[in-house]
Amino acid sequence: MKKAIVAVLIALLLLLGVVVYWVLNNLNGIVQTQVEKQGTRLLQTPVTLASVDLQMLKGFGALEGFAVQNPKGFSDNAALAFQQIKLDIETSNFSTQEVLINQVLISGPSVRFELAADGSNNLQALKNNLAQQLQSSPSSTKQAEPANQSEPPSPSESSGKEALIAVKQVKVEGVSLTVDLTAVGQQSYQVTLPTFMADAVGFPHGLPADQVGAAIVQSMLDNMIKQAKKEAEKQLKERAKQELKQRADKELGGLLNKLGGG
Repeated sequence: MKKAIVAVLIALLLLLGVVVYWVLNNLNGIVQTQVEKQGTRLLQTPVTLASVDLQMLKGFGALEGFAVQNPKGFSDNAALAFQQIKLDIETSNFSTQEVLINQVLISGPSVRFELAADGSNNLQALKNNLAQQLQSSPSSTKQAEPANQSEPPSPSESSGKEALIAVKQVKVEGVSLTVDLTAVGQQSYQVTLPTFMADAVGFPHGLPADQVGAAIVQSMLDNMIKQAKKEAEKQLKERAKQELKQRADKELGGLLNKLGGG
């Protein structure tokens, strides 16, 4: 009887080892698929990711070639495109149920702000899509906001589900922002934005991965919309000054010609 129990335990351990090995060796593909699938669902526009390199035991992660296409009603360009996203993963208390990420570093993102003739813009449209999907999704709640989670998930909510994730810091550096005002008769302008730090996400008990991603994107969109509107206002005011000056110069020239003719 004891031999049978030992044999069963050994078989279970071997099976567990096979499962862990399979998960670790297929984790990159799983993450890539989920980022594209959930991103497309939440933003209601194609989201693509070129590659994923997660080395959980070494505390390292990298996502390459992340892009979000413009929503419907705007150009075919990408609204957001990230060259690289690096993850600094805490390994001291690593478990399959809770993952702590010390920092998410987004380097060299390209952001495109398009102002339509009716006053709408593509980034706000993405934000509206995100808010609508979070509200309608049964698995997503107000906890997807980039704020601390006050109540731990109940056992029924957390058991049997994916690992919960908490992010200490989100840093976005080297943002190249294109402000496209061609739809309102102006030009496109490009500026580099200062480094942006987002709030911690998922503390203290963690959140599902899609909610963490949604909170980070939402925080980024808020900041980019604010910066883009500020730049657009600046450019439109400068353009108005130039046009006013040209008109005044023209009128002044006309008056001088009349005086000279007299």
